[in-house]
Amino acid sequence: MNLPRFPRLLLTLCPLLMLLTANLPADSAPDPTWQAVNWNGERALASSSAGWKAVVSLQRSRLMYFGPAAAENNLLLAPPTRANRNLLGGHRLWLGPQNTWAKGWPPPVAWEYSEADTVSSVGAELRLLMPDAGDGWPRLTRTYRWDGDRLICGAEIAGGTRPAQIVQIVQTPASTGVTAEARAETDFPAGYVELPSTAGPFAARFVEPPHVHRTDAQVSLQHMPPVVKLGFRPQTLRADCGSYALQVGRGEQTGTVVSGPDAGFFTQVYFGGPEAVIELEQLSPLFAAGRPARFEMVLKAATR
Repeated sequence: MNLPRFPRLLLTLCPLLMLLTANLPADSAPDPTWQAVNWNGERALASSSAGWKAVVSLQRSRLMYFGPAAAENNLLLAPPTRANRNLLGGHRLWLGPQNTWAKGWPPPVAWEYSEADTVSSVGAELRLLMPDAGDGWPRLTRTYRWDGDRLICGAEIAGGTRPAQIVQIVQTPASTGVTAEARAETDFPAGYVELPSTAGPFAARFVEPPHVHRTDAQVSLQHMPPVVKLGFRPQTLRADCGSYALQVGRGEQTGTVVSGPDAGFFTQVYFGGPEAVIELEQLSPLFAAGRPARFEMVLKAATR
């Protein structure tokens, strides 16, 4: 059979192209797991797994959508702008302890108000290297990857001259109901502690705030005045968001630990004001200066 010249050329080139593609390095082509999208007018990358979707805004350098893939129902707070520095929404991430920040609140620009210096992927993991915050802080990298229906939100630190604690936070609407466990201890009779928000000392003994409703060792939390921040022993928090339940847990941790700030109450909940916001927080211990470390927060959702 005599083929026209162009089809014959394709038959010759296709096997060669397939061979060349097979031998390309894994990182030489875009990772199909994360796809470029437009999210509320912002450049973003989206990925789905097991019926759930994550959207990372490149302009905000953070996860801004986590919810069902089939319908837009965001379980995270997602303000349209970053005009209010207390209401940035999505996945907040900085280094602490916060009482060591040179200028106090707000966090350094490099962590909260900057685009990433580089965005890359290693396998199915999305990586955002944040700008250098200076002041001896280690360099911070945000990472996102799926493990089935769980989104692993990683934070890596390297370099620097000062020890650092990794603080991972997701903001949710004030209507969110939160459930945690609090078992009484000798030094902490409530099983949880009150932490400084904008002012005030760490408190092991206190009058239970109106945000808390207790049934034995289980506490149900809701947003109301006044501003309060509560610390719990490391655990997975459950947040009821309408017809969905969001779990905010802890993943893997690597690094050299030097101390445990907040007496080890590393799972925290902040009820903000005057902004109507709840922050669900997972904190690492304090890692040694100049040593690499990693700490993960895990998001998992289900239908109620």
